[in-house]
Amino acid sequence: MKNIFLSALLMVAALLTAACHYDAKKVKTLPQPVRDSDDATIYALVCDGTNDSILVYLNDPYDGSDPDTLSILEAYKAHRVFGSLRVGDRMAMLRDATDTSRVSMVVVTQDLLGQWCQKMLPKLRRKAGMEGMSEEALLAMQPDSIRQLLKQEKEYGFSLKIDSAALPIGFRLNISSEDEDNPLVYDRVKLYRQWCINNGKLLLTEAFTDSLGNQQALATDTAELVLLTPDSLVLRIDSVEQGFYRKHDNGE
Repeated sequence: MKNIFLSALLMVAALLTAACHYDAKKVKTLPQPVRDSDDATIYALVCDGTNDSILVYLNDPYDGSDPDTLSILEAYKAHRVFGSLRVGDRMAMLRDATDTSRVSMVVVTQDLLGQWCQKMLPKLRRKAGMEGMSEEALLAMQPDSIRQLLKQEKEYGFSLKIDSAALPIGFRLNISSEDEDNPLVYDRVKLYRQWCINNGKLLLTEAFTDSLGNQQALATDTAELVLLTPDSLVLRIDSVEQGFYRKHDNGE
């Protein structure tokens, strides 16, 4: 029975690894993310027998060892389990610093994959002579057509893929002179191209494409996970919480 159990998990690991290698070819111009030298994250696969008290797992990548167990009860009580634990899913976890038989945090990385979006409202572009004016005063000067445009939301976000790849959503590459004359402006969108888990934090790396077509890293945002459900993601970046909803393709 044990051999059948391990064989099934090995098949799951093989399928996940194959998918990982496939997506990696699409993002080969950006090096793999660099984690801290003290990164204590354990990468694993969820195994059968996991419940609200016990976490059963296999190391990922699989190293031939038997499934291991850790207590997960305290992590649940502290709301430090992000995502839903399902057999075969990939996860990242941290052991408790004072009791290594317990896990202090779990992130089901499988649940992070997908498209995460938020709606943004435009703001009035401040031009010369408007520096000292309040938003209310600026708005009072605008015609009704501009006030209506201020209510039009745009969808922005990012897509997290297997093997640390990320893609921006809603970004327009070409900016025309007409955009500069537009009385409305939207907040700058982060062009995330890469992600990883590092010591329980989500690292999101911005990058740009140079003249040779290669991606060059710009900066990395360190995000604390606040909430992760099937349809919602809340991150805390620079002490500011940002909420995202999952966008489904083809009306899924």
